[in-house]
Amino acid sequence: MKKFFLLLSILVLSATGCSSGSNFSDSINNNIKVPYVTLNSGYKMPVLGLGTWTQDNSTVENSVYTAIKNGYRLIDTARYYGNEAGVGRGVRKAISEGIVNREDIFITSKIMPGNYSDPDSAIDASNNSLGLDYIDLMLIHQPGYNDEEVYKALERGVQSGKIKSIGISNYYTPEEFERITKNASIVPAVVQNENHPYYQNTELKNYLASKNIIVESWYPLGGRGHTQELFNNSEIVKIAKAHGKTSAQVILRWHVQSGYITVPGSKDPSHIAENINIFDFSLSDEEMKIFSELNKNQRYENW
Repeated sequence: MKKFFLLLSILVLSATGCSSGSNFSDSINNNIKVPYVTLNSGYKMPVLGLGTWTQDNSTVENSVYTAIKNGYRLIDTARYYGNEAGVGRGVRKAISEGIVNREDIFITSKIMPGNYSDPDSAIDASNNSLGLDYIDLMLIHQPGYNDEEVYKALERGVQSGKIKSIGISNYYTPEEFERITKNASIVPAVVQNENHPYYQNTELKNYLASKNIIVESWYPLGGRGHTQELFNNSEIVKIAKAHGKTSAQVILRWHVQSGYITVPGSKDPSHIAENINIFDFSLSDEEMKIFSELNKNQRYENW
């Protein structure tokens, strides 16, 4: 487990970025290289990406394109979000302009509960909507009826080449993990859950690390309606000032330095640029300890 997180920490600390200024309104950080972790499936996944929850197809197309221009290579979507087509258009636009190749981009999508009765068709529907030939990571969106069979469909998706890596989302205990994977032939590469300084769930992260599985954080900044609770936390503000960064940036830095992958969501170009500008500094051991002590086991959603 220690070896796994040491490797991720080395990759994160070795990345270079641009200046630490906090005015991002006109910036394009296309020289930022986001570090990656090698999943247990053998594929490389960036440690930071763009979340797209609540964005419609039109909005998300521009957000994805802007993110890619700023150096993002991981894009997170889901069938439930209703924006896979827009995500695909944004990626293809960047490809057509020579900014990236398809293999440079890592796309995550999820099978929603309404499709658990026919998960194979759901995989095909997501691939068709995205129009990117394959999905890099496909997750079960949340526990639900027939989810063990849904996981088997994900395994079939890997075998057929429609999916590269698979995982689960919103499974919060070792017991839930064992239930969904007890008959699995492919170990999940990623477990995507709500994670932020007030809900760190290190017990699950450590359990999964022993199996070479990484945790990915959604709501990394506390989620809509709650971000200011974290941004205005006096300890976080103090750490941000010490580094000449914003509260959002030091929180995201804590995520990746702790060994999480994280996907902050935004459609605001300035916030998209701000969120990726976290690889030109690191938190000290004392600052990491302060973050660990902020944990309240407080979730904002109950999915």
